[in-house]
Amino acid sequence: MSDRVARARTLNQYLDPYPYFGRLRESGRVVRIRTAFAGEGWLVTRHEDAQSLAKDPRLSVDARRAGPELRCRMDEFGFRFGDCLPETMLIMDPPAHTRLRRTVAREFTPRRVAGLASYIEDTVDRLLDPLPPDEPTDLVTVLAEPLPTMVICRLLGLGEQDATYLRPLVSALTELPVDPEAAARVAKARDAVWTYLSHLVEEKRRTPDDGLLSALVRAHDDEGRLTDTELTSMAGVLFAGGAETTTQMIGSGLLLLMRHPEQWARLVDSPELVPSAVDELLRFESPVTLGLIRFAAEDITLDDVTIPRGDLVFVGVATANHDPRRFPDPEHLDVARRDNSHLAFGHGPHYCLGAPLARLELQVVLSGLLRRHPRLEPACRPADVPWRPSALRGPASLPVRLGPRATTTR
Repeated sequence: MSDRVARARTLNQYLDPYPYFGRLRESGRVVRIRTAFAGEGWLVTRHEDAQSLAKDPRLSVDARRAGPELRCRMDEFGFRFGDCLPETMLIMDPPAHTRLRRTVAREFTPRRVAGLASYIEDTVDRLLDPLPPDEPTDLVTVLAEPLPTMVICRLLGLGEQDATYLRPLVSALTELPVDPEAAARVAKARDAVWTYLSHLVEEKRRTPDDGLLSALVRAHDDEGRLTDTELTSMAGVLFAGGAETTTQMIGSGLLLLMRHPEQWARLVDSPELVPSAVDELLRFESPVTLGLIRFAAEDITLDDVTIPRGDLVFVGVATANHDPRRFPDPEHLDVARRDNSHLAFGHGPHYCLGAPLARLELQVVLSGLLRRHPRLEPACRPADVPWRPSALRGPASLPVRLGPRATTTR
């Protein structure tokens, strides 16, 4: 495969892209691929390499490291990586990244996350209470979409009206810019999000509260640890990561359990396995499928393949998470899997800051459904569930029948 270009398909449209990834992985440690939105690049296919390169300073998240040909390809669509929300730690290398991450980490603490547990539990119960047990219910619409949005708004100190306005716009930001029209839609959504977030920052400046956004405003105003652009962008990154990515994580995780009813039954019998189940679901079906976007800051050689400086590189997530060199029997979903160093949240300095909150939300969702509706079952063939046409992989809908509600729900 190293002597020819493999086409990176729109993986979200396929129920099972993993055999394709498997063929790429076995063809080489790094393979040349062609994307619909940036032309040719490289995919790092194996777990050991992906884990190592995710923290390798020779790979940059800064699009200014892209070579002239790659910049021209991105400019054809009027799109650059980082255009959606500029000056965020997602597109910064150290030391700028280190400064921003430390600033947010000082406020986005384990104590803040733990303090949301009872709210998440109550919200899951409130969302599930009115649902009919025997009629088809779309768990994406009634649970996977609203819950993460409500939780991140609670964390940030935003209201329901903010969530109602921002949720569809942030979802639009994940559209793949495969042509100028798509890039224009992303740009329109970006501008609307930016304007709204700027107003929210000013509102928190006038009327602060104990939410995370007010804490970041204080970090800007009182300590000068954030620029104006960094502050607004950080608000957008936190909302997008908390709402959009977690929605796909919950939807995909529940779909996996519908596709593997024996694993659902195992959780019903042994609910103490929920924490390990969460990581196994993330390993098997990560919202970030193709890989972490990087740019080669210098030539990088793996075996007999050299990635030239300036080229686009995807540090494989799905390929690494299904690598049999790291995970025994990787195509078997095992909710009791213990040694599970998956890359769903990345690795190294850009490891997802919101990972503890995302894990908590999926744990509460699983525990709530297991407790209330142990006879949950799909209302259609899992193979018929549609996938979102997005940069983030997740089901567009998930019809289920909840089944009789258990007598004891707490």
